Amino acid sequence: MNKSEKFWNSLSKNYDKKAKDQTYDQILKRSPKYLNPDDIVLDFACATGLYSIAFANHVKKIEAFDTSSKMIGIAKDKLQTSGIENVNFSQTTLFDEYYKEGTFDTIFAFNILLYFEDVEKVLYRMNSLLKPGGTIITSTACLKEKKSIIAVFSSSVIFVLKKLRILPYLKFIGIDELKNSITNSGFNIIDSEILIEKPAIEYYIVAKKN
Repeated sequence: MNKSEKFWNSLSKNYDKKAKDQTYDQILKRSPKYLNPDDIVLDFACATGLYSIAFANHVKKIEAFDTSSKMIGIAKDKLQTSGIENVNFSQTTLFDEYYKEGTFDTIFAFNILLYFEDVEKVLYRMNSLLKPGGTIITSTACLKEKKSIIAVFSSSVIFVLKKLRILPYLKFIGIDELKNSITNSGFNIIDSEILIEKPAIEYYIVAKKN
């Protein structure tokens, strides 16, 4: 088990309680208009399956994955009691060869892009997995933007935890940097908005494959 999986496993038990926040509510409200009944969706870093289960009735099928064994265990337990039959949860990564190029209509990438040093490599992989005209729906904490006092303190704590190697890699990214990375990776942004501003800016982007 690597450091990243160990970290996310440790958060799995109380993950839903913290994840069901204002950002979660905004994503549930804004995203359905970009989904179609025939869509095949990839939920990138699905954690405990909150979004996969919430959007399952809007699409044909969802392949959802996470690197955390405990997150996926919780997601599978939820699925058994939900009556939902069009979602599949797996413990793997975005670069698993099981996911074929040109397969998906939509990719969810909620609260994940900031955990990669080479964001464009990840975005290029997402682009390759999408069908022509496919869509990514993302939400990212842009920690490089202007922050509240609480957020500055939180950022300092994050910096220390990173140095101590308690946290996995975390990128302090700005809105313009994020948007440029997405457009440089073969996408056209069709919707973008700040979801929340405190304790840090959470930025929502919907983009189509060129």
